[in-house]
Order: sequence, then C-alpha cells, then structure tokens
Amino acid sequence: MDENTLNRTKSAIDALIDVQQFWIDNVPEYNLSDQDLVKLKKRLKRAMDNVQKIYNENEDKMVDAEEILKKKRSPE
Repeated sequence: MDENTLNRTKSAIDALIDVQQFWIDNVPEYNLSDQDLVKLKKRLKRAMDNVQKIYNENEDKMVDAEEILKKKRSPE
C-alpha cells in the first residue's frame, strides 16, 4: 500500500463520518432538507469512489496475499 491509498482511506472515512453526522443531526425524524440530501449524495459518492479506487488499485496485491496465506495453511 502507498500514500495514495492512505489518503483515499482517510478521505473515505471522513466522508462517512460526515454522513453519520447528518443522521445524528436529524434524529429522530431523519428528514433531510434538499440541501442536506445533495450534501449527503456528494459525501456518499466521495466515499464510494475512494473505496472503489483503493480496491481496484490494490486488488492484485490482496489476491496475492490471500494465495500466499492459503499455501501456508494447506498441508503439503
């Protein structure tokens, strides 16, 4: 993993924290204004985009790691 992955992870987490705050601020009605819905959409999109980029950029490394662990666990 590299610095870009770390930064994307932080950005995704920050976006999800913002989403959580929308819900906290709107308990118990959960009625978001149109402006809040637009903000919510942007935060969710940012989180999804960053998570997808992290996954796509590191999928090969993660699959390789799984294979290595499977080989270590399997009897020879």
